Amino acid sequence: MSYRFYCTENITSLPKRMGRALRELFAREGQTKHSHKIDVIDQIWCEDHRLPLDAPDEALYQTAELAARECYKYCADLQSLDAIVAAIRELCNHHGVTAPTGEEEVEIIRRAVDKAWWLRGIRKAHARRCEHMAIRLGFTNYKAGPYVSNETAYRQQRRNKQNAKLLASIELQNENGQIYSLEALAALGTANKAIRRGELMTRIRGFEEIAFDLGHIGLFATITAPSKYHAVMSKNGESNPKYIEFGEPTPRDAQLYLCDVWKRIRSKLHRDGIHAYGFRIAEPHHDGCPHWHMLMFVAPEHQERYEAVISAYALLEDGDERGADKNRVKLVRIEAGKGTAAGYIAKYIAKNIDGEHVGDHHMIEDGRTHIVVDDLVGDELITPSQRVCYWAQTWGIRQFQQVGGAPIGTWRELRRVKGESLTHAPDAVKSAWQAAQSIKATEVNIVDGKRVKTVKTVKQASFSAYMRAQGGPTVGRKGLVKIATRTTVVEGKYATYEAEKPCGIYHAWNPRAVYESVRYQWTVVGEAKAVAFDLPWTRVNNCTQKTKKKTSSSVISPEESAEIAARLAEYMAKNPQPEYQPTDWTAIEQKSRDLERKTKDFADATNAQADDTRQVDKAAYIAKYMAKAVDGKSVIA
Repeated sequence: MSYRFYCTENITSLPKRMGRALRELFAREGQTKHSHKIDVIDQIWCEDHRLPLDAPDEALYQTAELAARECYKYCADLQSLDAIVAAIRELCNHHGVTAPTGEEEVEIIRRAVDKAWWLRGIRKAHARRCEHMAIRLGFTNYKAGPYVSNETAYRQQRRNKQNAKLLASIELQNENGQIYSLEALAALGTANKAIRRGELMTRIRGFEEIAFDLGHIGLFATITAPSKYHAVMSKNGESNPKYIEFGEPTPRDAQLYLCDVWKRIRSKLHRDGIHAYGFRIAEPHHDGCPHWHMLMFVAPEHQERYEAVISAYALLEDGDERGADKNRVKLVRIEAGKGTAAGYIAKYIAKNIDGEHVGDHHMIEDGRTHIVVDDLVGDELITPSQRVCYWAQTWGIRQFQQVGGAPIGTWRELRRVKGESLTHAPDAVKSAWQAAQSIKATEVNIVDGKRVKTVKTVKQASFSAYMRAQGGPTVGRKGLVKIATRTTVVEGKYATYEAEKPCGIYHAWNPRAVYESVRYQWTVVGEAKAVAFDLPWTRVNNCTQKTKKKTSSSVISPEESAEIAARLAEYMAKNPQPEYQPTDWTAIEQKSRDLERKTKDFADATNAQADDTRQVDKAAYIAKYMAKAVDGKSVIA
C-alpha cells in the first residue's frame, strides 16, 4: 500500500479515533518507523471473514443471526447428529467462538441454533480481538490508555450500562408474593462492589488474625511475566521487539503463564511440607499484561525456603534476561510495628474494585511512579478503577483468589441459615454459624429537629473464628462444616437435567443431619414467560467432578465421516446465505431414533446371517468327520 493510503481520513476497519491517531502518527513520524503497525493493519484487512474492529452492535446481531441460520441449515442437510456437531464446531472455529458443550448432541445443537448464544460468544470474541489489536497498535499503555484502550473502555462501559438497564427492567416474585427487580437482588450479593470489597477485607483480616495467633509471619510477593509478554517498553512507551518476536501474546496468555508458575510453586511447597495460606490479586500493567500480588502467611521456620521456591520458579523461564532479578519477582517481609498485612494489601483490593479510599491511583512501571487520572472518553468519564474492571471483564481474568483457608462457599451458606434451626447442632456448626453472622442495628437520633436513622454494626463477622471452627487455616475442603446438596430437576433453556443444588449445611461426622438454609423460588413478573430460579444468589465453590460418559448416536462409518467432512469443507468454502427454516425438533429426534432402529435391525440381520452360516459350517464339519469315524480313523465325541 502507498503511504498516502494509510494517511487518508479513515483507515478501513479501524474505529475513527484509532484511525485518526494513526493517520496523524504516520504523517508526523513517517511510515518506515512504524512498519510493524502497517503490518498489523494489513493483517486486519486480510481477515475479511472476521467482523471489522469498528463493527457496531447491529453487525454483531446480524452475524449471530446468520450463524444460527447456518446451524439450522446443517440440521436440515446433514444425516447424523455427529456430523451436525462437527459442522457446528467448524463454524465456531470460523468465528473464533468456543464451541457449545452439553451432555448430549441435541443439547449442543439447541445452543448452536440459538441466536442469543451466538451473540454472547461473538461479542466476547470480538471484544478480545479488538483489544488485542489495540495493544499491538500501541493504544494500550500509560501514554494512550492504561490497562485497556479507550475504545474498549468506552465499549465495555456502554455494555455495562445496557446490562444494568436490563436488570432494572426485570422484576421477580417469590412464593411469599414479594417483588424485587433483578438489579436490587443482584446488589445484595458480591455483584455490589462495596459488599465485594468488604467481604474481601473481612477474609484477609481473618487470615491475619489467625496467623498472629499461630505465630506465623506475612510475606508479600509480586510476580511478573517475562518481558516477551509485555507489548510496550515502559521506559519510552515504544513497541517491545521481544513481544513481536514471541508472537504477540494476549493478556490471557500471560495469565496462563502465571497460573502455570503458581501451579509449580504450589506443588513444590506441598512436597516440602510448607503450608502457605493467604490471597492472590491479579492486576494489569499499563499495557494490559497481568502480574500477581500474593500476601501469604507461613511458619517462621519456612520463611527462607518459601522465598527461595518463589524466586526459583518465577525466574525459571528467561531468568537470565536483563532486569529479571530486579523486576520479575519482588519479596517483602511484613514487619511487626510497620502496619498490618490487611492494611498493606487493602489499597490493592480497593483500586481493583471501586477505588474507594485510595486517593491517587499510582502505577509503578520500571521503577517510576505514574499517577493514573480520570479520563474523558467521548462524553463518558472513566476512572482508573473502572479501567481495571473493564480489563478483567474483557479478558476473563479472575482478579482475587483465596489460597488455603476454609471454603468461602460454606461461609456464605452459613449466612443463609437461621439460628433457631441450630438448637441441637454440634458445637463446630454453632461456632461456624456465629462467626459468619454480622449483626446491624438502626439508631435513631434527632438532628436539627429531624429524625435521622443511622445503621451501625453491633457485631462483625469473623473469618478467623470461622476458620478455627472449620479446623484451621490449612484445612481446605476437609473442614468440619460442609454444604449440603439436594438433587434438583433444572429446566434449562437447552436441556432438562438433574443437578446437586445447595440446601443448607451439615457436620462432616453426621451428614444426615442437614440444617436447611433459607431459599426462595423466583419467577419473572409480567408478560415474559415465568422462569424458575433455584440457583443461590451467592457463589458456591465446586470441585471438578466426573462427567457422565457420552454415548454417540452416529450410524456412519469412518469412510462416510471422511466424505461428510470433505462435503462440509466444500460447503463452508462457498459460504452461502441460508434462509431461515425453523426445524421441528420432534422430527430430528424421530430421525435419530429411526437411524438407531435401522442400525439395530441391520446388526440383528447380520448376526442372524452369521449364525446361519456357522450352523451350516458346523453341520458340514460334523458330517465330514462322522464319515471318517465309520472308517475308524477319527472319533467325534
